[in-house]
Amino acid sequence: MAFTLLNTLIFLSLLILSLARASFADVTVIDATNKLSLHLDSDETMMSIYDDIEAFDDERLSVSGGRSLLWWRMRYYISYGALSANRVPCPPRSGRSYYTQNCWKATGPVHPYSRGCSTITRCRR
Repeated sequence: MAFTLLNTLIFLSLLILSLARASFADVTVIDATNKLSLHLDSDETMMSIYDDIEAFDDERLSVSGGRSLLWWRMRYYISYGALSANRVPCPPRSGRSYYTQNCWKATGPVHPYSRGCSTITRCRR
């Protein structure tokens, strides 16, 4: 009987100590979390460097200053002929279009300003 009573007392004392320690640990963990957290949402030193910059407005540029400042807007394109592996673009200043079949071997007069009748041009010249 004494052995059972002793086991019960030890069990109850360990239970009470573990409950007390658990409640103390919860408070300690919460306090440590509050002390060590970075508070990024409210810290003024961690604000984005772009928060104070106003949006860039293209309409404010003058025409003369706009040409020098907008050089980055130019886009360079590669022709379809240059992109194809087996085809070299037409010779420069030949007057022939890149869309001309075998423009290196083409003969006859070149009329770069007259267009044929097609769906796009609607037979207009």
